[in-house]
Amino acid sequence: MPDIPFSDFGVLWFEQIVGLVSDWFAEEIEAGYRTITTGLFNTPLPEGTGTEIVFGTPASGDEPWHSIYQSVVTGEIMLLALLVLFLTVQGRHFIRIFNVGSAYEDRRVRRKAWVGGVLIVVWYWVAVLGLYFVRGMTVALIPDVSRVGAALIDMLPAAAGNPMLTLILASLGGLAMVLLKAVYFLREVLLYVYVFGMPIGIALTYGNIPVLSRIAKRLCLQFIPLAILPLPAVLLFRGYALLFAGGDLLVTPGDAFLNYFTVVSLPLLALYVTWKTFRYASPLVSGAVERASRSAVTIGAVAGVGAAAGPRAAATAARFGPKAGASQAAVSRATSDDQRGQPTGGTSQDNVATDADGGLPQYRRGENDAGYYT
Repeated sequence: MPDIPFSDFGVLWFEQIVGLVSDWFAEEIEAGYRTITTGLFNTPLPEGTGTEIVFGTPASGDEPWHSIYQSVVTGEIMLLALLVLFLTVQGRHFIRIFNVGSAYEDRRVRRKAWVGGVLIVVWYWVAVLGLYFVRGMTVALIPDVSRVGAALIDMLPAAAGNPMLTLILASLGGLAMVLLKAVYFLREVLLYVYVFGMPIGIALTYGNIPVLSRIAKRLCLQFIPLAILPLPAVLLFRGYALLFAGGDLLVTPGDAFLNYFTVVSLPLLALYVTWKTFRYASPLVSGAVERASRSAVTIGAVAGVGAAAGPRAAATAARFGPKAGASQAAVSRATSDDQRGQPTGGTSQDNVATDADGGLPQYRRGENDAGYYT
């Protein structure tokens, strides 16, 4: 039996693991392209046709739109929003009794309150009309998504050149495909929340409360980018359909790497433009996701730097970030290497001035030069 080095077994196992993980992500990309439909970019609306969608009453089985309609139109949400608006305006009038504020500001608050009251009453129909317009734009712009997916699957090669490059591209494409679906699911949830709770936000915005009104106004305006979230990705899919899903390829990749990169680039770019729009729509949610990612990276860096360079470098990494911790670890390691082999037991007082004979001056106290007297 020939002797086979154990390192060859390790290389073989590593190659098999890399190939297996690459196949998993490649299958995720193919499955995503096969299952992706126009429904991914769909905007939720009540059931019905024509003007019935906007101005009709949702059926009892059309949830959650039926419950939203019952609460927002002549329901408890509308009454609560009108009550909040009334109390804020009356609070401004009460302050005027003590000569706080100005008459002009008082009239301005009164006019804004009337506008806010009208918006609270008609909010449901305004929101549904806006979502209906976004759905119409999406239907007009979106290509045959399944056809685009089939064309890109046909372009997907078995490998991108070498195993590690294939693993990197496949992992990026697979994760982007999964995250893209997650972002659009979160968008649908937030749309329901905005349509349901917006009257209260409008009441706080037009109530002219000094700090709270500005916060409520920013939250209310974020409904617009959240509603138009699918339009940038739809335009991207339409461009890929023009270039790669037509009768002839207008752009022909030159080798396997470019083919693989082209297939992976669509979900990556779609996720990028969607996430940038989503950050404008929901900075609190996107900020929480980004902070969680940075915290995970920082915790890992603190643990690694602490094990390599001690608690001081770990504290630096926890306070100033992974880059600062890595720099501190490198400096600590270099300092320890330079001091390796140096005699120990000395103090900062060892380098002292000597007299003409090479001895210590008589005026120096011995306790200050512990390195010479121990």
